[in-house]
Amino acid sequence: MNYSNRQQGAVLVMSLVLLIVLTLIGVASMQSSSLELKVASNAQQRNTAFEAAQSLIDIAASLNDPLNTNDYQKFVADSTLAGFKQTITYAPVGLDIAASSVTTWDDCAKQVGSSLEEGKGFSMNSFSVRASGQTTTGSATSVQAQGVRFPAAACPEI
Repeated sequence: MNYSNRQQGAVLVMSLVLLIVLTLIGVASMQSSSLELKVASNAQQRNTAFEAAQSLIDIAASLNDPLNTNDYQKFVADSTLAGFKQTITYAPVGLDIAASSVTTWDDCAKQVGSSLEEGKGFSMNSFSVRASGQTTTGSATSVQAQGVRFPAAACPEI
């Protein structure tokens, strides 16, 4: 009995089916890795924007940083006047980020002094810093806000 005549190309059909299945698995893997690459890139862009905003808040809260142009002793308490908002803009050369912050005066409060006598404590100005960081391509933006307090000579009478 000759079995080779009965097969009539069954091995060829099976190998083609297996080749198609392996090709589909390969294509699906490539699409999955492409999506994962996009997700990782978006996360990196988001982190870059977040860190730019946080860095600018740190700059605005530091009195010794040369990039800090805020004057925490001279401020305007009336929001209708110029100078109520103090702005810092930061765009380092060679990096794909830009950030800006707006500092506004919130209030001034007398703190409890060492003698615990009314009016004998030191005064603190409270400010709000709102920073926005973004990539230069505009693909990610992060907005952060933080309160900052600095000693004041005296609270203004408002």
